[in-house]
Amino acid sequence: MLRKTNSKQISAFDQYYYDKIIPQNHLLKEIDATVDFSFIRGMLSDRYSVDRGRPAQEPEFMFKICLLEYLYNLSDVQVIEHIRVNLAYRWFLGLNLDGDLPDDSTISYFRVNRVGLQKFQEIFQHLVDQCIEAGLIGRQPKRAIIDSTHIIADVAIPTWLTLVRQAFEKSIRTLLSVDQVKAEDFQQRYQKLWEELKGKTRDEKLPYVLELATELVETTESLFEKEEERTTIALLKKVISDRKDSAKDRIISVVDSDARTGHKSDMRTIQGYKDHILMDEESEIITAVKVTPANAEDGDQLIDLITQFKKRHGTLPTETSADKGYWFGKNLRFLHENQIVGHISVMKTKQHTQGLFAPEHFQFDKENMKLTCPNGVSTTRYREKKNRGKEEGYEFIYTKSRCQGCPLRSKCTNSKTVRHVYISNYYFDLERGREHYQTDEYKEASKNRWLIERRHADKVRNHSLRRSRYRGLERTSIHSLLSTIACNVKRMSKLITQKQQREKSALLQES
Repeated sequence: MLRKTNSKQISAFDQYYYDKIIPQNHLLKEIDATVDFSFIRGMLSDRYSVDRGRPAQEPEFMFKICLLEYLYNLSDVQVIEHIRVNLAYRWFLGLNLDGDLPDDSTISYFRVNRVGLQKFQEIFQHLVDQCIEAGLIGRQPKRAIIDSTHIIADVAIPTWLTLVRQAFEKSIRTLLSVDQVKAEDFQQRYQKLWEELKGKTRDEKLPYVLELATELVETTESLFEKEEERTTIALLKKVISDRKDSAKDRIISVVDSDARTGHKSDMRTIQGYKDHILMDEESEIITAVKVTPANAEDGDQLIDLITQFKKRHGTLPTETSADKGYWFGKNLRFLHENQIVGHISVMKTKQHTQGLFAPEHFQFDKENMKLTCPNGVSTTRYREKKNRGKEEGYEFIYTKSRCQGCPLRSKCTNSKTVRHVYISNYYFDLERGREHYQTDEYKEASKNRWLIERRHADKVRNHSLRRSRYRGLERTSIHSLLSTIACNVKRMSKLITQKQQREKSALLQES
């Protein structure tokens, strides 16, 4: 039950000592003076019973504890221990010197049950609203920057054999509540098989375990009716199918089934998630956040991040900067259609690295569906290419006879027979993007793209982002939002304080 009014109030005696000890330029003092958290009570009031249960801790008070965790890299247990002895923390929370503290388990319950992902997103956006009202971000931001960084999943990554065994054992435990006889039969067969496989290598053991696991799925899948039971057997089924060489989107952990393996540009692999952000270049305030599994393409998130801001504020940035990972035709078309100047680095193709003619060196006549090569030879022979992944289009074909004796052949293809040229449906959007890439406007905008790295570094080093504290996509999204809120609150407090100081100095000079 939520109290009718906020009961947190510091006594005059305790306030005197707080004022004496806590410096005026302390981060928490500046945050308290510049950021308004009072909206949280009204936002979360529907998560509390009106007339049942004991009076609950104040929502604003509990949220500030969560904020302290991410401001100072503390766990649920650590933050309570620090609040006991840190006067600045107690003052920020509105506690008296002898004020009682909640149990650390209360924080976890508040974070997951009282708030949850949707409400954390609303809190994040409400704080961005305050940045706009304070003039830190324009009603129509000039330039936004997009980028991502990785979040390591809170799991130990098992071998393939261990992963199959874990999923298999979990399914047997679930089967116990559905058909005890079958469950015990599979358990006994599994133990017997494992004894027989002693002395063999992991690669030798894997086919036998897979065979038994496959039998369990095929003979018991129809028995599971509850959603949780179906999820368990579906997980085992997915783990089995992931062992095929052609498998994609492989599960890497039974404990966190949403985590995936991704790859960075320097060939490193990452196990977990990606944190995608949209940042206002001028203020360096993060205005949109999205978390995906680590194997998600960066470029697929651009449209969603930009529309997040539009849905909330009704406007779009006039310009957007991004690296080559966002060089997708659909992104360039979206930006053009919404009158956003896209400063996106060009992605080089295989032909570029080999010094060969790329699709942009060919002239495409869409009206007549004709392609002309750099030597002036045209072809109308093509086939549609669908389900290509990123972009659909057409594959034009130059036969051996059309290319025979061509003086530019060595610069065009290494093939001794035909030359295939893929023309994307976004051919003209990509052409427009390449033209802009050569302009001084692009070069000037790209100089500031590094600023977003500073926000990522702040979240990683100072606000707990790098390794997720929780498991699953939804809770990792909460982890990212709390890290982002801490980063934004610190940034907006600094900017508002500086703005107030400038205004005060200007008034003094006028007087």
